[in-house]
Amino acid sequence: MCKLTIFTATYNRGYIIEKLYNSLKRQKEFDFEWLVIDDGSEDNTEQLFEKWKKEDNKFEIRYYKQENKGLIRTLNRGIKLARGEYFSKIDSDDYLVDSYTENIFKWIETIKGDENIYGVSGIRGINENTPIKGIWPSIDKEVGYIDATDLERKNYNLDADMSEAWKTEILRKYEFPVWKGEKFAPEQIVFFQIALDGYKIRWFPKIIQICIYQDDGLTKGSAKLEKENPMGYAMMYNHMLKYSGNLKFKLRTALQCNILSIIGKNPLYILKSNSILCSIIMLPLSFIVIPRRYLQFRKIY
Repeated sequence: MCKLTIFTATYNRGYIIEKLYNSLKRQKEFDFEWLVIDDGSEDNTEQLFEKWKKEDNKFEIRYYKQENKGLIRTLNRGIKLARGEYFSKIDSDDYLVDSYTENIFKWIETIKGDENIYGVSGIRGINENTPIKGIWPSIDKEVGYIDATDLERKNYNLDADMSEAWKTEILRKYEFPVWKGEKFAPEQIVFFQIALDGYKIRWFPKIIQICIYQDDGLTKGSAKLEKENPMGYAMMYNHMLKYSGNLKFKLRTALQCNILSIIGKNPLYILKSNSILCSIIMLPLSFIVIPRRYLQFRKIY
């Protein structure tokens, strides 16, 4: 066992993943493994890892190649395979600042013995001086951190992508859901459920991961993801009905769940609504709005 598993799911990123590899080599503390699952790449990714595994690295590289299954199933497999006490997910087009592990290990020490805090986090930035969101989190500089659930992040300007390291044993209790026949569902379903169960993260206002979104990345193809995975997003909207208290928001959310369930050819999923009254109220409107959603999807390639 090691202190940290740095997990990367990759697909045809041979042109850029070396940036991440080089940043791992520049770390100052090496009690970590790099666990990589190649989700069916057709480029030179496998050859790169064959070469890197032979190099004299101060950390272990564990590389697995599989048929394309999508990010979420790959993430579930990564959590099962992890040997680290903590688990961080680093995208294949990101790289780490040189003090990444030094900071993560230091922050981990501050939450030892606290069962309500299941991870620590720094910030993802477009460079070492600028957060992705463009503004810094609202964290008291004297305290140096804030303890908050994922559902409380907006209160502290933490709602942009962050750089977390979670307790692996906690993540293993929450499998990321994927609908049969689809490859993706938003990760927030699990992270918000963990928040509902009372677990917090200790957030630090320091950039430790550099991110430049690529044109072939999931984030830039979010509309296409919804088109290809309607039930994955229906599950997300249904889960949102658990924690929204605002009636107007609940009705809008139920509407989206209804529409995607019907488009996904699983209308009976509506009966599993976490707010069945709202779902029933919005059902007539759902059939009115569905043609517009079909037209929107038709424009997405």
